[in-house]
Amino acid sequence: MKVKYKNWSINKKLLSISLSAFLPMVILAAYLIVSLNNAASAYSEITKSIAYANRYVKDFKSRLDYSVYLAVVSNKQLKEVGDGVTTVNGVVTVNPYDYITEMEEACDKMTQNATVPLTQSQAGRIKNSLSSLRFCVQDLDKQIKERTSYDERMEYFNSNVKDLTTLVETGIQDYVYLETSNFVTVQTELNRNNRNSTILAVGVAIVAMSISLLLSGRAARSVTRPIRDLCDLTEKVAGGDFSVKTQVEAGDEIAVLTRSFNDMTEEIGILVDDIRKKQENLRIIENRLLQEQINPHFLYNTLDAIVWLAEENKSAEVVKMVTSLSDFFRTTLSRGHDYITVKEERTHIESYLEIQQFRYQDILDYEIQMDEEIYGYIIPKLTLQPLVENALYHGIKNKRGKGKILITGKKQGDKIIFQVIDNGKGMTEEELNSLRKKMAGTDTGDEAKGFGVSNVNQRIKYYYGGEYGVFFESKENEGTNATIIIAAKNIQLLS
Repeated sequence: MKVKYKNWSINKKLLSISLSAFLPMVILAAYLIVSLNNAASAYSEITKSIAYANRYVKDFKSRLDYSVYLAVVSNKQLKEVGDGVTTVNGVVTVNPYDYITEMEEACDKMTQNATVPLTQSQAGRIKNSLSSLRFCVQDLDKQIKERTSYDERMEYFNSNVKDLTTLVETGIQDYVYLETSNFVTVQTELNRNNRNSTILAVGVAIVAMSISLLLSGRAARSVTRPIRDLCDLTEKVAGGDFSVKTQVEAGDEIAVLTRSFNDMTEEIGILVDDIRKKQENLRIIENRLLQEQINPHFLYNTLDAIVWLAEENKSAEVVKMVTSLSDFFRTTLSRGHDYITVKEERTHIESYLEIQQFRYQDILDYEIQMDEEIYGYIIPKLTLQPLVENALYHGIKNKRGKGKILITGKKQGDKIIFQVIDNGKGMTEEELNSLRKKMAGTDTGDEAKGFGVSNVNQRIKYYYGGEYGVFFESKENEGTNATIIIAAKNIQLLS
């Protein structure tokens, strides 16, 4: 498992951290929701059962007793005394037979609504009492029809019908009481679930936090340790030792960066040896330019920034910086080729600016506008990047506030024109004239200043002719416009 974890990508490691915290919380939330729904459902069922039964607690006995009483005193048949709508002395009179039938149906409904077996049994007992009540009502109705004496009818009414309606009323009240008592059982169950949920929540939180911390520590170590090793080796490379190698036993983006670093140091070593051996001026200029662009201090500063981001757990920025740095060196090395496509050159400066924008995000904005029709043209490697770097360090950095670099590329007739425009500090007329002299090779005052862009100009003139090259326009405190003009044909046709 340890080896497999090392081979995970950074994104996968970060995802495992998120899932270790997220999934337990989702399971806990689902458990709590189910518990609350069960409690709410139980309360709802009990309330529904009680509300239904309460409809008959007060009305059944009063309505049926009064309706039967009216039949006895008026000497009418029971079906004639009420219709369930007419009110006499504040009591709704009913047809006793229909009302008993209605109550029997209500007992069936109460049986369905019952939340415990005991109340189901109680509803059955009420229904049995209703059967006896129906028999007594029929017997009393028969007495009325046979014209028995008033005293006999009243005696039968008081000793049979009223007793049975009282029994039914008491049965309904007992049903309501039993259902109400079930609230206590539900409340006890809810309290128990609450205690269990609290214990479970604390346990899940502790476990999730522990797993997340463990995975975070492992992920951080798997990123910071190799990068620190790379930083140490980069210092050796900066000191001129290009034989250093590093290995990372992993399969993530850091391993890709490590392989790129090893390839880079090996390539730099080869380039340095080549510089020592070759005397031809153009090759010396090209190799010196490559050596300057693959600046170990640029790599060191970038890796140092990545370490800082990793320690701050800014994983998305780490991935972005590592990817940009990998793309930058992949284009810089280009498998040893001296020529790349315009599209690859665009990717190269885009990776460079992404890295620099992180370091100078308070002062730097950039935009790249290139026509896709020129993407396929082959040009010398590192044609635009030195000019972009020059715009950043000599224009934007020396300006107060935020600046912007605009890189454009388009085809005009038989020419391809690139522009690197900044709204930085700009140059005085004296500084601009001095730069133009260095570009022409007639001023050797400060050899380091303007070296990169001068090399670009010399290489373009070598490959394309004297009418092509780099041309500068600048105004102090307004900005600088560097224009590169080359022939619209592939460089290998000229070499």
